[in-house]
Amino acid sequence: MIRFLVFSDLHYDEAADGDERINEILTCAKERTIDFIVSLGDLCKPIDANKGILKKINSLGIPFYSVIGNHETDNCQLSEILSFFSMKSPYYSVVYKEYKLIFLNTCYLNQDGKETAFYQRNHKQLNVIYPIIPLEEIQWLKNELSSEKKYIIFSHHSLVNNFVNRGVYNRADIRELFKDQEVLLCLNGHDHGDSYSVVDYIPYYTVNSANYTWVGTQIASSDILSKKYSYLNGILQYKQALNAYIEIADEEIRIEGMTGDYLSVTPDDIGLHDYMWNGVSIKPQTSSLFVNRKRG
Repeated sequence: MIRFLVFSDLHYDEAADGDERINEILTCAKERTIDFIVSLGDLCKPIDANKGILKKINSLGIPFYSVIGNHETDNCQLSEILSFFSMKSPYYSVVYKEYKLIFLNTCYLNQDGKETAFYQRNHKQLNVIYPIIPLEEIQWLKNELSSEKKYIIFSHHSLVNNFVNRGVYNRADIRELFKDQEVLLCLNGHDHGDSYSVVDYIPYYTVNSANYTWVGTQIASSDILSKKYSYLNGILQYKQALNAYIEIADEEIRIEGMTGDYLSVTPDDIGLHDYMWNGVSIKPQTSSLFVNRKRG
């Protein structure tokens, strides 16, 4: 059995209550018997001023793993990000008992056939395909999947979300690699929403943001909404620091999520009555799920 706590898109330094939110997540971790903690990206700006958040997390004495999110790349080179998180590589694996944890880096783009890491929002340039997993990383992944382990896949961008420019562009190629392997669960962040699906018997779970959902274009689409809610900068903040506890046993996966609230303005207030955005639910929650691994 393996047990861990996972959260995503904290955006620690974008929130006035960033310290309270990470403390809330760590309190949830202390209340469990867990093997490790995972951040699915967009934790904070990877600069010296934010080293304190890593110190807080590491103070629990529990292994902490992170993937690189697109906002970590906004103002920092890949080498700076690796240094901040003490990573030797932007993608890596960790063996734990009979499990192999695979941490992908999905923050790459393809421009005119050249694969490049995200930096200073270069994915917003013309003639760019993004986000992608580059060929070098795909070959690495093939090699990682060659051992007889049970795999858990972690990434910032989704490997199943078909909404434009949200999921990994070459996601179908990546999923093809999983078909003959014992991939137990794939987890991602980035979408600031809650989603679950099963593809080729493999469960894919999008972990909601520990901070907010972003709906800026919805607000900007209406003069009335723009005038009324311009102060929000497109952000509808959750009251709670959403996270999920995951327990994987031989024949079952149990995800214990949480149900929260919006801090003030809700999707209803801006006309998103179905609580959907970018292909995912923006209800203030991380879904609780029970997955029977028997393929009967």
